[in-house]
Amino acid sequence: MASQRRDEIGNELLRAVFLANYHSGKQRALRVSAIALIAAKHGVRGLLYVWPLALLLFVDFSGAWVLLRLFLIIAAAGAWFRFIYGSVRDDYARHVRGRLLAPGALWRML
Repeated sequence: MASQRRDEIGNELLRAVFLANYHSGKQRALRVSAIALIAAKHGVRGLLYVWPLALLLFVDFSGAWVLLRLFLIIAAAGAWFRFIYGSVRDDYARHVRGRLLAPGALWRML
């Protein structure tokens, strides 16, 4: 039953047992841990893509280039957060939502 999704269970008794386990404190803690792990994984991956733009923080610009640098940094941060949010949402839907998680399932998500 752990590999089945909530929608795939046809028997009412099995569905009730599944929902009782799904809403337990242990499963909620595993889901929160899974969200944190997925967010950290995609956050680090996203930082690898935008680190060259972070170097703009350390370059000394003068005049109008300061405003351009600020705009680029804000745009890069916004794109990074949007990328991370979409990736976390997709991985959560694929690996966590509607499933019972085993304690070792978090390592398989990496």
